[in-house]
Amino acid sequence: MPLLVAGAPRSGTTWVAETLAAHPDLRLIHEPDNHRLWPAAARAKAGLGRHPVLPPPNAADTAAYDELWHAATAGADNQSRTASGPAAGLRLGWRLRRALLSVVPATAVDDLLAGRQSPKARFADAVLRLAPAARQSGERRPLIKTVHGAFALDHIAGLTTGPVVIVRRDPRNAVASWLDLGWSIPRYERDPGIAEVLDAAGITAPPPGSSAAELAWAYCLLDFGMAAAAAAHEDWVTLLHEDLCDEPTTGFRAAAAAVGLGWHEAIDEALAASESEGDGYTTQRVRSEQRDRWKSRLDTDQAADVEAIMALFPF
Repeated sequence: MPLLVAGAPRSGTTWVAETLAAHPDLRLIHEPDNHRLWPAAARAKAGLGRHPVLPPPNAADTAAYDELWHAATAGADNQSRTASGPAAGLRLGWRLRRALLSVVPATAVDDLLAGRQSPKARFADAVLRLAPAARQSGERRPLIKTVHGAFALDHIAGLTTGPVVIVRRDPRNAVASWLDLGWSIPRYERDPGIAEVLDAAGITAPPPGSSAAELAWAYCLLDFGMAAAAAAHEDWVTLLHEDLCDEPTTGFRAAAAAVGLGWHEAIDEALAASESEGDGYTTQRVRSEQRDRWKSRLDTDQAADVEAIMALFPF
C-alpha cells in the first residue's frame, strides 16, 4: 500500500520523504506529477494546469492524470538519474527525458497545461510523446512525494489508496527560501479551476505588491489547499516542519507509527546524515536553527508583507 507525502514547494517534503524512504521497505517515487521533471507529467496534466483542481470544475479529462498516478502507485521508476550497477542503463532514459524538456519552451508547456489549442501546445505534446516510459517495479512499497497536488489530494488519495502525510511550514520560512532561490512569482490564479477555489474560500486574488508579498500569496494558496484537505481527513497525518526540526527523532517516530511503518535504524542514520550545514536544494540543515530562521533572512518590510498575506488565508 503506497505512502503519499504532500506539501507546498519548500515546505520540507523532500526531507520528510527522503528520511522515511530510508526505510528498506520503501522506495521513493519523486514527484511523478512534476511537469518540470517528467514529460509524462506535462502530458498527463494537459488542460488541468500546474496544480490540478480535482474534481475539475469543467469537463477536463482526467484519464491520463489517473494513469500517471496508477503508474506511480505501481512503483514506476523515475529515479534513474541515481541508478547504478545493472540499472545504470536507466540513466539514458532520464537524460533523454531531461533533454526533451530542455528543447520545449516553457511557454509551450504552459499552453499545454492550460489546455490552450495553440501551435506551441501541439508542439510540446508531440515532442514530449518521445519520452521513454517509466519503468515499473514491485519490489518495495512506494513512497510517493508531490508538491503539485494541493487541490487534488482527495482524488490522488483515492488512486493511491494508502496513508497520506501532509507537510506544512511557516510561510515566512518558505517564502525566505523562495526568495533565496530566486524563484519568479508563479501566477497560480491563472490555472484552470483556481478561480473557483478562491471564490469558494472567499480568498481574494493576489494584490499587486512586493516580491515577498506575491510569493507569499502563491505559497499560502498551496498551503491552504493542503490544510483544507487535511482538515477533512482525521486519518491523515499532518507534520509541521518547524516542530520536526525541534524534535526530529520524536517527530519522525510518531509519523512512522501513524502510517503503520515500523521504525528502522536506517531512518536514524538518515536523520543524522541530514544534520549538518547546507543550503539550496540540499536537505542538510542544522535543525535547531530552522524555526525562526526567517528572522535573519527577511527584512522588516518583507516579514510584514508576508504576515499581511498570511492573514488573508484560512488555516
